[in-house]
Amino acid sequence: MDESQVKFLELDSVAFDEVRLSDRTFDTDPSKILIESSDPQKLRFGLIEWLAGAPNRQVKAERKQAIAQTLEISTRQVERLLNQYTEDRLRETAGIERSDKGQHRIHEYWQDYIRKVYEQSLKDKHPLKPADVVREVQRHAVIDLRHEEGDWPHPATIYRILKPLVEQQKRKKKIRNPGSGSWLVVETRDGKSLKADFSNQILQCDHTKLDIRIVDKDGKLLNWRPWLTTVVDTFSSCLVGYHLWHKQPGAHEVALTLRHAILPKQYPPNYELEKPWEIYGAPLQYFFTDGGKDLSKSKLIQTVGKKIGFQCELRDRPIQGGIVERLFNTINTQVLQPFPGYISQEEGGAERAEKEACLTFEDIDKFLAGYFCDDYNHQPYPKSPGDTRFERWFRGMGKKLPEPLNERDLDICLMKEEQRVLQAHGSVYFANLTYRCEELRSRPGEYVTLAYDPDHILTLYIYSQATGEAGEFIGYAHAINLDTQDLSLDELKQLNKARSHAKRNHSNYDALVALNKRQKLVGKRQQEQKERQRSEQRKLRGKSQQHSNVVKLRQERAGKAASSSESIELLPERVAPESMKPQSPVLPPQTLEVAASAPQPEERHRLVVTKKQVLKRTW
Repeated sequence: MDESQVKFLELDSVAFDEVRLSDRTFDTDPSKILIESSDPQKLRFGLIEWLAGAPNRQVKAERKQAIAQTLEISTRQVERLLNQYTEDRLRETAGIERSDKGQHRIHEYWQDYIRKVYEQSLKDKHPLKPADVVREVQRHAVIDLRHEEGDWPHPATIYRILKPLVEQQKRKKKIRNPGSGSWLVVETRDGKSLKADFSNQILQCDHTKLDIRIVDKDGKLLNWRPWLTTVVDTFSSCLVGYHLWHKQPGAHEVALTLRHAILPKQYPPNYELEKPWEIYGAPLQYFFTDGGKDLSKSKLIQTVGKKIGFQCELRDRPIQGGIVERLFNTINTQVLQPFPGYISQEEGGAERAEKEACLTFEDIDKFLAGYFCDDYNHQPYPKSPGDTRFERWFRGMGKKLPEPLNERDLDICLMKEEQRVLQAHGSVYFANLTYRCEELRSRPGEYVTLAYDPDHILTLYIYSQATGEAGEFIGYAHAINLDTQDLSLDELKQLNKARSHAKRNHSNYDALVALNKRQKLVGKRQQEQKERQRSEQRKLRGKSQQHSNVVKLRQERAGKAASSSESIELLPERVAPESMKPQSPVLPPQTLEVAASAPQPEERHRLVVTKKQVLKRTW
């Protein structure tokens, strides 16, 4: 921090409780943050919260460097603090509270042993008193472990360990299963008991996978089963809202279901509802959900609760959600069982469901809407058969319908896409569609936040980019040339996928056709080039023959050879050795006569050997 900031903190002697962040979304100067408390823990928490609200990577990196310089720590430490904030482990009052608050400063062995002794006594149906547990710990230390005096936990420490266990056991004795008795109580994970005294005081939420197989619009069996999320009123057990999903829901899906429960229901005429669905409203005090990781680690539901005005609580055990679980069982066994595609518990039920499945996702939605609106909410209340669930809910609301909330206040429950750049003419691009808003014409190039309802994706809610909470609502953006249609996000994704697949196949075919044409044209041009080269070569050869005497010389030589009477033996013929005869020498006539009268001696080969040559016998 610079000297001006230090002087500002020294002069400011008023105790403040909040940290106000800058309204400038892309501001990266921490000195612009007005620190209303000199407490270092609140300052650190406010800076990390400011870092978590960065709209993009560049701004986030710049803020990280600025926070590291302000707190005089490394950027790696800033990243650790950000991870702690994301995991909900960074507290604003961490420096005020003790770091070991809630922990016992004794060995874990003794903590486990004390709990084990008490819980075992509960299983044996003979619960021990805290004093009995103290004596058992002393006996174990002296007799079994041979410890000396003072080597075991103090009795006061044992009482502190046993206190939450004893209180929990007392609550279990008083509280029956939720949904039974003349009054309804649910137990939270923190050990609090919540009693429902009027309608919409405690709304419970849970989800399950339905026992039915469905098909798509073309009749093809889908490899997934629909998920159902419900919001039920604890006081009257009325179903306030529900939603179907194609995958396991999380925090965002729960927020959308809560939005459906808060707003008045308006279904199209093709749902054929016989009664108006007049049960709606926000949780007046508590929103009770299961303790799954998708909800216990999420900050979205808590943020919605802070804005609307209710508190989020997690249930301690599955039995605490008995009202919702009983509704799920009723839907599977009574509503879906007669339909084709239902997965029965009998042998071969899953295979039979795959063969018989013929209902679509929209059909299941229509069946459930009709059952909840026309049948379930108007059934007799189990604890008071003289009243229906709707009559009990209406009486619990003071015999008047709740005042509907402004739909803009519930946009925080919608799905969001951060940081979109506005294009020309007030248009924005999202999910392969171009949306246009008249209010955006004067803001080209600005960053905005898109909020949308996945069931009606052709309309977007445009907000200005802001830090922390949602920015200012600008207007609605509608898809161009799709004003008379309505699509969900899943349907739009399927259309985009089919279009991309068709485009890819069409592009591949066109590419192959064009490649074939190019190859044929190249081959044709190469053949024409070879023909031209051969033609030119023939022309050159003809011209060279006209000016050459080689042909004439060959003709003259051939003529001379033909006119010559002497035969010229070019190559001697091959003669066999047997056919060869010795030729007699030509002698004069007188010699011939003498030779004819006298016998001629046998002619032999003569071996001529030089004088110096030595002959050797060859063996």
